Amino acid sequence: MKERKRHQLTFQVLSPIVSVFLKIRFNYVFDDLSKVEGPYLLLANHNLELDPALVGVAAGRHLYFVASEHLMRKGIATKLLMYFFKPIIHMKGRQGVQTVKQMIRTLKNGHSVCIFPEGDRSFNGLTGPMLPTIGRVARCSGAKLVTYRIEGGYFAQPRWSLTLRRGRLRGRLVREYSVEELKKMTDEQVNSAICEDLYEDAYETQSRDRIAFRGKNLALGLETMLFRCPHCGRISTLHSEKNRLYCDCGFNAVYDVYGDLTDQNGKKYTVTELDREQREELPKSIAVYSGEKPFFSDLVTMYEIDERHNIRREVSGTLAAFGEWIECCGRRVNYDQIQGMAIYSRNSVILHIAGEDGHIEIKSDKMFCGLKYLYLYKIKEKQMQTGKM
Repeated sequence: MKERKRHQLTFQVLSPIVSVFLKIRFNYVFDDLSKVEGPYLLLANHNLELDPALVGVAAGRHLYFVASEHLMRKGIATKLLMYFFKPIIHMKGRQGVQTVKQMIRTLKNGHSVCIFPEGDRSFNGLTGPMLPTIGRVARCSGAKLVTYRIEGGYFAQPRWSLTLRRGRLRGRLVREYSVEELKKMTDEQVNSAICEDLYEDAYETQSRDRIAFRGKNLALGLETMLFRCPHCGRISTLHSEKNRLYCDCGFNAVYDVYGDLTDQNGKKYTVTELDREQREELPKSIAVYSGEKPFFSDLVTMYEIDERHNIRREVSGTLAAFGEWIECCGRRVNYDQIQGMAIYSRNSVILHIAGEDGHIEIKSDKMFCGLKYLYLYKIKEKQMQTGKM
């Protein structure tokens, strides 16, 4: 009870300050959720690091958020976070049975919970696939379900970017589902409803609203998610500088305040289109791979993390992707040994290895592209499932 009061008081003190900041910094307007009776499970799409603040201000009450495990290694910041907010910690790349149990326990104790069911921020402007169990969790929670969609977040802080931009953010209460309504639906029907409620194509919304998102160095960091040059087709040859994305083949494009890229010939691209193209072309590149050299490689630092969130080993070296395995800092891991791979923040890679406690984290400099390794793993995972590897 004392802990709960502390969390509520923290929200009451910070909420007015955060609300003013969000309105000034992002021109944030939102549907007021304070009249929605709780406890409820609130689901929202995810684009900004500040999404919990956006949702919390709109809710007008303290919420318990599901947060990524990497927050447990932030030193004093972790201690403050747990003391004043106590988020429900979830490990990316794993099913999260304990996370679900804690969510349901919190709801049954009369407290509202918020989760971003994509489990990740969008790289390309499209709302990502939802956690496959989220419909069942909503139905079993015994609480009302509320869906809330944030529009404009992708352009205010693209996941690949190193800067924030000022434009306009809009928070929309999409729908409320009563406990009785959820009981009448199947898990699949709830999943489908959630996906429809939270889906946003950032560029489609932008084509309708045409809102400028202004800031400095608008293109800086694009190569952390765009790894294939659209002109020459090579991998890991793109670079960014200020508002420019370029390759030594001669490709040179400018990223504008509306999120469009225009190359030296006047051709326009969207990040969504370029990401779709690189995902489609990567399997073709793999199909003609000779096997003598890695598909791609980077200089990285590898951290072995134990189950108590402590770093038990740190080593620097090369991360390289081959046909049957990846090799990181001298350690070889076959694709069929990987139980899960995910990315948190801009470009930090998480690996879960079969039969091992804890997990591995791989980090590099600001311009490291971890996404290409994730896409490669997804291709290999699909091949293993279909027996074509």
